[in-house]
Amino acid sequence: MRTIYFSDTDGRDSHVSFVTVKPPAPPLQVANGKLVTMRRFVVASDETTHDALVAKHGEAYGEALIEGDPEVDLELVGRPITSTSMVYLDGDGNALRFVPEMIEAIFDTSGVEKERRAPVDKPSNIDDGNPLRFTKKRLKRADAIRRFVFTRTIQLRHSDGLTYDFLYGIAKSLDEADEMVLIGGGEAGRDPIVFQTNGLPWRGFVEGRVDGTRFQLLLRLSNLELKAVGD
Repeated sequence: MRTIYFSDTDGRDSHVSFVTVKPPAPPLQVANGKLVTMRRFVVASDETTHDALVAKHGEAYGEALIEGDPEVDLELVGRPITSTSMVYLDGDGNALRFVPEMIEAIFDTSGVEKERRAPVDKPSNIDDGNPLRFTKKRLKRADAIRRFVFTRTIQLRHSDGLTYDFLYGIAKSLDEADEMVLIGGGEAGRDPIVFQTNGLPWRGFVEGRVDGTRFQLLLRLSNLELKAVGD
């Protein structure tokens, strides 16, 4: 079981296990009393794309569409698709025999490209020797859900009495204050959270829920902040 290493506002730290909280199953889609299932079908071939039709009939091929159906490949359209494979294409649409070399493009805040370089691996930082640290940024729960889109939730779990006391104390403090606290990686606690090498960077907010001696300590993850137009 994977562990996460973090410290609270008092500097106490611990390695604790975690599990991903699964969202509830979505409602079933039913039509005429039968369960709706999704299927994929072929809708076009290489010979019926826009570029292929332009090359064959010219830019204004509307009349050709009226007189016949050159955009429909009757031998392929409607055939079910079972499995697919990823294919890399070059700028001309030809299949590449080898995986292309990846280049990382760096942009500034205005969207202007600053640099191109070979990709740099971003290691995981949830248990790299530096604990994820609680920051001074706290938000009321109602404010947090209006400012950030939380797309993933991690539940921190205790494995013995000591980690129970540690996690329960954090959960109780946050629950009583009705707050969530931002945590971050790195020595200063300002870096985003990365769970695996080259994984998505996340902002993490810790939320606590207490019911008697029972508790939940949740790490809400977001990579999208909601802002009003003009901010």
